[in-house]
Amino acid sequence: MLSSMPWFPLLSVMRDASAAVMNAFTEGFSISEKPDETPVTSADLEANRIILEGLKKYFPAIPVVSEETASELWDVRRTWKRFFLIDPIDGTSEFVAHRNDFTVNIALIEDGVVSLGLVSAPATGELFVGGDHQAFILNLYSLEESSYQCLQRESRFSPHNTKNRSQPKVLVSALHKDGPTMDLVAAVGGVPIEVGSSLKFCRIADGFADYYPRCKPLHEWDIAAGHGVLKAAGGNVYCLGTTEEVHYGSQFLETPAFEAY
Repeated sequence: MLSSMPWFPLLSVMRDASAAVMNAFTEGFSISEKPDETPVTSADLEANRIILEGLKKYFPAIPVVSEETASELWDVRRTWKRFFLIDPIDGTSEFVAHRNDFTVNIALIEDGVVSLGLVSAPATGELFVGGDHQAFILNLYSLEESSYQCLQRESRFSPHNTKNRSQPKVLVSALHKDGPTMDLVAAVGGVPIEVGSSLKFCRIADGFADYYPRCKPLHEWDIAAGHGVLKAAGGNVYCLGTTEEVHYGSQFLETPAFEAY
């Protein structure tokens, strides 16, 4: 039963934050620019508020790092053994462009490793959850147990395996493709498919696609929740060209280049 799981309260937090994001998506939102020249919307800030309030209510002892409020100094964060890592809207550029592939994200990090990931796709009504070696998808807005479907990859693609099936589906950024990434797509004989945000990890977890390479760093909050879903479904996220799992909680909260499969 879902209700018996310790992180069950997070489902309603995700639903409420996602509903607020979707309301802004349909009714309108304001846009401003952060110091790093990336966009932030009123929807990002409202989702951030809802998530932070929910985490404080249900898990008050666990500290939080959010894209919109990442203010704790490294000397403080480096002592944390456990913390939530959240991105109120991943794919803000997609959101602003009125694409459907933006997500809301909550991850739990323990000793540098992602142990729980929740990713919602407000525009499609999907909620992906992964933790304790089990991953599933359910209806985001109803949260009904009848909509629960387990996710488990029976067979996995690997960029290092010469016996992969022909023409794997390779996910690439919808708005931020680059030459090195497309070279990797070609190297595995893949078919590129454009998907924005952390939804890429979920589309590998649910069997739609096989591989997601990323040749540039990202912020940790961009991928941690999706990593949690994929890992629980039987896949993982590795430092590019290695079998070393991506870890979290670094000083600058940035990932290395990576590949997910």
